[in-house]
Amino acid sequence: MLSNYMAILGPDPDRERFARIYRDNHQRMTRLAVQILGPGPRAEDAVHDAFMKLIQHYDSLRDRQETRVAAWLAVVVKNTALDMLRKERHETALETALWEPAAPADEGEFHALVALIRNLPEDYRRVLELRFVAEWSLAEIAQATGLTENTVKTRIFRGRKILMEQLRKEGYLDGRAYL
Repeated sequence: MLSNYMAILGPDPDRERFARIYRDNHQRMTRLAVQILGPGPRAEDAVHDAFMKLIQHYDSLRDRQETRVAAWLAVVVKNTALDMLRKERHETALETALWEPAAPADEGEFHALVALIRNLPEDYRRVLELRFVAEWSLAEIAQATGLTENTVKTRIFRGRKILMEQLRKEGYLDGRAYL
């Protein structure tokens, strides 16, 4: 499959980097898609769609660290898989394994925090993930979601506000603004 992506990418001067990104992330992305969709062609399609989006946005991602590109790919494959589920009108809960703490944390508190983030309305959760996990620019988010940049800004603002309110209600914040 890598050869197909390389053919689509064309005579890019950074083909080796793309190949390395593919090799380093393909299995992890497949596991993520399988966790959401189950084994089979749907999971493979989600991974394929994510790599096609990488090719589509490769110029804008070229200067990013490979770890950031890997995070971006994880968000893309997860959102693609969830979109596939929504289209099929299936409802599924994300597996705990989709969220890994960046630093050691109290297991119970971490899962409670992840649950708060998962329970955000989809429109807000998605733009927050793209902005703060994948570190996309407002323009990139707008292009990928089909929204205007002003709508993206509004959803980020409102999503952060909702998350802050939930964090305060659950006792995670002491009244100061963190996000």
